[in-house]
Parts: sequence; structure tokens; C-alpha cells
Amino acid sequence: MAAPREILSLYRTLLRELRLVHPEGQHKTSPAYRYLKGKFRENMKTSEQLCRSHIEMAHYARTYVCLLQSVQKHNELHAMFKGGGERSTESTANLVGLALPKRET
Repeated sequence: MAAPREILSLYRTLLRELRLVHPEGQHKTSPAYRYLKGKFRENMKTSEQLCRSHIEMAHYARTYVCLLQSVQKHNELHAMFKGGGERSTESTANLVGLALPKRET
């Protein structure tokens, strides 16, 4: 079973990732934020309550954190390595270290 500290850490990580996705403090108005907040409050563990939904919620939270972090990394890599459009034959040859023969007109 997930420890209360681990659950709190997951909750904070999820909120941090949502802040990265939604610019300028708009994460609190997003449906994802309201849903996560509601689910975490709904599944808070008390002394009388030991149920499977608490474990499932931790699993779903870890999965969602992984998804958000992967999307963020994908966007960073895409921005870093995106193409600059179509290149000319000469610039492509120069890119791989070749030179085109000179044209005589």
C-alpha cells in the first residue's frame, strides 16, 4: 500500500506538471485540476477505511504523472530537433560533408 507521504508527493507532482501544461496560473480552472483534487479528497485514508480504491488511485496518479512528464519531454525534444523546412540540394550535400560539382554556364 502507498504510504501517506508517497500519496502527498504524488499529488504535489501532479499539480506541478499541470502548472507546466497550463500557462499563467490557469491550471486551477482546468477540468483536470478539479477532477484530481476531488479524487484525492474522496480517497483520503482514515483509520476506519482501508480499501482498494486508495491503492488504485495511487497507481493512476503515478501513471498520469508519467504521461505528463513524457509529454513535456516530447515537446522539448520536438522543439529542439524539428526540421527547418525543405533544404536545397547544395545545403543537404554540405550537411553530410559532400560538395556538388560546379556548374559551368
